Amino acid sequence: MKKNTLKFLLVFSFLIFSLSTAAQSTASDEDTSEITSCTDEGTNTSRGEDVDNPVNVGTVDDRSCYANYKEVTIDDTVWGVYNITRNSNHQDQVRANGTKLQPRIERSLSRSRTTGVGSFARFTGTVRILEVGDATGITNDGSYIMQAKGKHSGGGGSADPAICLYIARPVYGVDDNGKFGQVAFKLYREQINFRGGEGSSGRREVFLTEIEKNVATDIVLEVGFREDPNDPSKRIHYADATIGGETFNWNIPEPEKGNESGIRYGAYRVKGGRAQIRWANTTYQKKEVVYSPEVNTEFSRFRNVATGKFLTHNGQSAKPVLMSDSGEEDDKYWAIVPSGNFFNIDSKTFGILRAPGAGFKEGPYVVVSTGNAPPSADADKIWKVHRNENNDTYRFESNQTGRYLYAISDEKLDTRKVDETDERSVWELIPEGEVLSVSDSFSEASSIHIFPNPASGSFNIALNNIGESEVVVIDMLGKTVFKTTTNLDRLQIARDGRFNAGVYIVKVTSIEAQPRIFHQKLILD
Repeated sequence: MKKNTLKFLLVFSFLIFSLSTAAQSTASDEDTSEITSCTDEGTNTSRGEDVDNPVNVGTVDDRSCYANYKEVTIDDTVWGVYNITRNSNHQDQVRANGTKLQPRIERSLSRSRTTGVGSFARFTGTVRILEVGDATGITNDGSYIMQAKGKHSGGGGSADPAICLYIARPVYGVDDNGKFGQVAFKLYREQINFRGGEGSSGRREVFLTEIEKNVATDIVLEVGFREDPNDPSKRIHYADATIGGETFNWNIPEPEKGNESGIRYGAYRVKGGRAQIRWANTTYQKKEVVYSPEVNTEFSRFRNVATGKFLTHNGQSAKPVLMSDSGEEDDKYWAIVPSGNFFNIDSKTFGILRAPGAGFKEGPYVVVSTGNAPPSADADKIWKVHRNENNDTYRFESNQTGRYLYAISDEKLDTRKVDETDERSVWELIPEGEVLSVSDSFSEASSIHIFPNPASGSFNIALNNIGESEVVVIDMLGKTVFKTTTNLDRLQIARDGRFNAGVYIVKVTSIEAQPRIFHQKLILD
């Protein structure tokens, strides 16, 4: 009833306030048959079933038993047809919570799997939207026509997360034949607030433009890495779209976590009714540029941020490396040595580090010394270096396993799949020749960490070993915009009307006999 009332109000407003309309009537290739979940013709046995030599680029992923991908020719243009209906996903199993993944017929494009400045994945095409999902509640309306994909480091989210999705939501009115229905579509970018963001807290929608039903609209979507114009040492991970000649650029949060750039397009999600999307003139290209972070390749001391202890060679091959309080002796010095697209971690006094697997005799994933000299391309001796450009700290990922060099205890290390907020996986590099002060040698493990930073939505403050504390956020004019007292280890702050785009200072004061004060810069996009 509520939905019907809404549609009545929409059409009433349309009739009162619009002198004329360019609304389209039924398209020549529009499906006007009865909506059903599955048909015999549309029930494919595998997700990869496709026509011979499809005109649309990419590998089909057909998870709808309503209709299969097909092609039609209109005025010498060949269009790929993507029709899906509610509850038509016959490929995926029902999940533990009783739900099933949404239906889709999409095409997946091979990903750009490097992250250097200049690497990108670029898709172009022409889209016509005839119909999108129509369900109870406006937030359930609409269907995705394309999405930017890309895995990331640091954990969080699904195994193959979407970075942003372009959703078309229906606009109702009367077409030029006097029929009430979907006459246009508002296009939104559903974008993550942080890596792995899901649901209402992890994503938000940004309105882009409106396109009319059955009007051919040129689209370009490029996902890649470029240099930060404000700091050449940093990268921006971007998803830039051009829709009908309008440009909609967006910088993806936490670019240092991005591992790849990917694109899918077609028709995806229909929580009610049917979606009908058409694609033509599709092209795809990608470029691979290996990222070589600006790291000091000279010998340095690796100090763990959480424990304050130093990575130490044990002088024996195939034996676990150690952690030490002192950082002065030669066995505490390590160099990051390039090895192809990766790096070796080389001891000044012995050999490079090795990260064995779960069945290693010294313990699962325990990191050990070797007598091997760099460079080495062995899979268990190469590391991907993740540098946090905001605070100049490092994480070292074994190969591309998602497992990071981790201080298990004060004396032992392994590799673990942990978030960057776990500072036992975070390291400072102190160059050779830099004198350690007494406080350096016996540093406390207390610290604060803000993520994502920069942030476009809500942000988190990790309060490591601080206890009860006062948290204050101050703008650059000295005005306090947020203040609270907490004893939590992690504080999430929603971005509301108090926070404008700009630079802020976060001040954390421990509440104890001898208070300690921590400061860190916060950037809000």
